[in-house]
Amino acid sequence: MASVIRVLSEHRVGGDVVRAHTSWSPSARGKGAGHALRAAQVILAMSPGELVHVHLSERGSFVREGALLALARRRGLPTVATIHGAVFSSFARRHRRLAGAVLACARRVTCLDEEVLALVGELAPGTPCEIVPNPVSVSQHGIAPATEELVLFAGEIGLRKGVDVLVRAWALVARARPDARCLLVGPLADFVPPTCERLELGGSVQPGAVRELIARARVVVLPARAEGMPMVLTEAMSVGRPFVSTPVGGIPALAEHGGLLVPVGDHEQLAERLIELLASPRLAARIGERGRRFCLATRSVEVLDTRLSGLYRAAAV
Repeated sequence: MASVIRVLSEHRVGGDVVRAHTSWSPSARGKGAGHALRAAQVILAMSPGELVHVHLSERGSFVREGALLALARRRGLPTVATIHGAVFSSFARRHRRLAGAVLACARRVTCLDEEVLALVGELAPGTPCEIVPNPVSVSQHGIAPATEELVLFAGEIGLRKGVDVLVRAWALVARARPDARCLLVGPLADFVPPTCERLELGGSVQPGAVRELIARARVVVLPARAEGMPMVLTEAMSVGRPFVSTPVGGIPALAEHGGLLVPVGDHEQLAERLIELLASPRLAARIGERGRRFCLATRSVEVLDTRLSGLYRAAAV
């Protein structure tokens, strides 16, 4: 979600002036109230006609960012909410009244897949909702140059992201491809990868560095158990890199154009698809270029600027 907000603000997607205000930070747990309070002060200081776009995930976000959305609505400011979150649907079904009340505070809601779209229709039937994909800066350079045999995982290193499955798959890949490497970058969560041959931990890196790593890799991997619409896969497609992932959340809609899918938890099929792409740079480039063209047509900052500008105008009426 932070990556999406960064792209929106850096490229001023949807408005002449776009400012991002943090209401929570995973690196500042226990200090979240301070972030939320500062965001509330920003909303209280906003001029009539300015618009508040709140990004929601699940659990505490619907209390914290939900309160900010309600504050903006009470002030009479135009409001838009975007739903992220890998487990939003299960959370919202358990807490229907909370989710419905928060979403009803928005004049417009956007989401990332059909399942969430239908659920919002149940929870807040009076609130217009539409699917609006995450924007991404798309490479204009066509098919990427030759890549090394590098598999890249970028994200929280934990069980929800399927890193344990990747570790089991990598044992098979390493035997089949003696020159291949697998690099994992991101914060450690609830799984610490064991020492494996040519499996490297790179720690947390800045967003710009992730994009550079994607450009070096032959394939991006995300064997997740639950996801919304992971930004790392869209970023992989945007620079012409294929991915291997699982059919959860909005990932199938991306894989149709720029990736391969394997069943959740199936390390053998994951290994097969990775070996296939590592062994064939031409296949990897062909899938990657198809994904890049798809992103250029549907997810570029230019395309999404037009989409969000129209949505903001509708919310302001």
